[in-house]
Amino acid sequence: MHVRVDLVPHPPYKDTVVLIDVLRTSTVAPILFENGLERLHIATKLRLAREFAKETDALLMGERDGLPPEGFNYGNSPSELASLNLSGHAVLVSENAPTVLPELEGAKHLLLGSLYNADAVVKRALELAKDNIYLVGCGLWGQEDLDDAIAAGYMATRFKELLPDVKLSGAARLSMSLVRAFPDPLKAIWYSSAGYFIKKLGAEDDLVLASLVSQSDQVPELESVVIDEHGSMYTFYSPTVPSTS
Repeated sequence: MHVRVDLVPHPPYKDTVVLIDVLRTSTVAPILFENGLERLHIATKLRLAREFAKETDALLMGERDGLPPEGFNYGNSPSELASLNLSGHAVLVSENAPTVLPELEGAKHLLLGSLYNADAVVKRALELAKDNIYLVGCGLWGQEDLDDAIAAGYMATRFKELLPDVKLSGAARLSMSLVRAFPDPLKAIWYSSAGYFIKKLGAEDDLVLASLVSQSDQVPELESVVIDEHGSMYTFYSPTVPSTS
């Protein structure tokens, strides 16, 4: 098995990809499925998200500049969303993940991973992958960031523990060294550029929640992609959440 870490996308990709956006989409997603959501649709455009929600009665979630757009039911704050009881579908827009998803479309399997569901993601990736696993950070506005790097490092370390002969490449060893440098992941998240941005919004609770390791066994997995003139919609499900539809 070969595990490669890219702290920002460097396509093309094949086989199995784990998209890491610790602050905040990849932390929010497993929480939503834990709380009963059946499908999560990530939209690349606000207009597409609004039209989809209007047609389907899906909840509107997400942010622009860290805050919910006008008319949205909720933002993208994991500490806010953690208390919800959910069912059905939600559509999400955010700053980083939707811009990165189009670069991953060659992947056979695409998972959303963070510290919050890290061990479950590692297990699922090993079940799915044939030869290659790519841990891909969203970064922040196209730049590498510490929050995603620490999560990638933790997952790479777990792969190495489970498969001593695993081949590591890209930024795998660099990110693993960050895990040793920051034994408390909250410190790394606190000093990340994304963490600084979230702190300016007064959402420090999101940093604390995002630093918790392996709290969830939910692994959001790409089910389908729809592309039209208004943008792209990526639909995720969690195999451990039974659908009632």
